[in-house]
Amino acid sequence: MLRNGQKTIIFLINNGGYTIEVEIHDGPYNVIKNWNYTGLVDAIHNGEGKCWTTKVRYEEELVEAIKTATLEKKDSLCFIEVILHKDDTSKELLEWGSRVAAANGRPPNPQ
Repeated sequence: MLRNGQKTIIFLINNGGYTIEVEIHDGPYNVIKNWNYTGLVDAIHNGEGKCWTTKVRYEEELVEAIKTATLEKKDSLCFIEVILHKDDTSKELLEWGSRVAAANGRPPNPQ
């Protein structure tokens, strides 16, 4: 994307894990290493090409990041990591996960 000069805005929604998978079938395999995703993008572009990264945790920060990406950084590839609480999900998604878990019908494999 950088090599081809794309001016894309990428949003990475980071809730630190697999919330829906925990609802379906919990286990230690759902605990994942939370990478420094913006740092990874910074390392990949390594100063070559136009790239801008940021992390946001609050609605106001997200609004500001979108404003920055669409105005002063509009000629760059923009990567916005949105940090959410691990349980920030809809009631409907959690209910669906419970139904899938019931249909799955097997207990977690303790390790």
